[in-house]
Amino acid sequence: MKTTIQYGPQHPVWVEPIRLKLNVDGEFVKDVEYEGGFVHRGIEKRFEFDYNKGPYLAERVCGICSTHHSTCYCLAAEKTMNLEVSRRATIIRTIICELERLHSHILAVGLTLEAIGFENLFMLCFRTRESVLDVFERVTGNRVLHGHNIVGGVTRNIGPEMAKEMSDFCDELEKKCHDLENMIVNSYTIKQRMKGIGIMSEKLARDLAVVGPVARGSNVAYDVRHADPYIMYDEVKVEPIVEKDGDCWARSIVRVREWFQSIDIIRQCLPLLDGTPDEIFVKSKALPEGEHFARVEAPRGELFYYLRGKKSKELDRVKIRTSTYGNAPGIVPLVKGCHLADVGFITVTFDPCIGCIDR
Repeated sequence: MKTTIQYGPQHPVWVEPIRLKLNVDGEFVKDVEYEGGFVHRGIEKRFEFDYNKGPYLAERVCGICSTHHSTCYCLAAEKTMNLEVSRRATIIRTIICELERLHSHILAVGLTLEAIGFENLFMLCFRTRESVLDVFERVTGNRVLHGHNIVGGVTRNIGPEMAKEMSDFCDELEKKCHDLENMIVNSYTIKQRMKGIGIMSEKLARDLAVVGPVARGSNVAYDVRHADPYIMYDEVKVEPIVEKDGDCWARSIVRVREWFQSIDIIRQCLPLLDGTPDEIFVKSKALPEGEHFARVEAPRGELFYYLRGKKSKELDRVKIRTSTYGNAPGIVPLVKGCHLADVGFITVTFDPCIGCIDR
């Protein structure tokens, strides 16, 4: 029987509102329309004020990848003033970004498992993620919106005691992540539920220009940290992690493998703090002028900030291209033709952030 189903805008599988209009024939989706914009805030316009307050506003585009937003904004703003940030601030930014990737990927994998009914594993992922948030609180003073980046550097240093604490934390977290990994990859039921579902071919991923774990799960070896290194990624070892199958399992396993990559990067960065001068902030002698952009590898993929200054404290224009905005076009072709029961599950493996998409 053919019918139309309104999927959302409020649905238990999504934290935020989007709507899919599904034309189904029996249990299978024949056509789908995507509708977003429910949480559009016009936030880009609000950036056209004091550039020093931009990092705090950038963090509020997305609560999950807030440091990547403020880092990308600061990198673009610092280019408009030809401002070179101290090495110590750059190392600290790298460590915080990788901590954020860890908590975001653990959250994404937990939500994916919840979507297919594994509530217990979901809670175990959240318990592990909480330990990462505790470290954020110790380092930055905040668990989610860190207020850590400012134009010209960072607000808090990482001293020897905190570096030792973070090194011990990496050992403890690695063990917890291996436990989670073993439970996931050795589960016959999870594999059966995720493999072969929501397949995005490498060609489709390249044609749609999707980014992040969605692209790398389809054998597209694109990672901004490797392709266009920024902050410390030209010194630490980063190789794109890819899977070939392009299905829900592949996208999730990319995130699981990136847990250990982030831990390894933090371990590479911590020794670099030894002997580095304690300077964490450099004051600019110029005002933003001209147009520049910066891009970073956020947990969900490439994040892009464009800034145009007019030689005053107020910015002339700020434009953001978020990773989930780039990935959203991939949802429709994967949902079309799938089983109705897989619609929510497939979209969750994209790790969608509607606040990022709508801005």
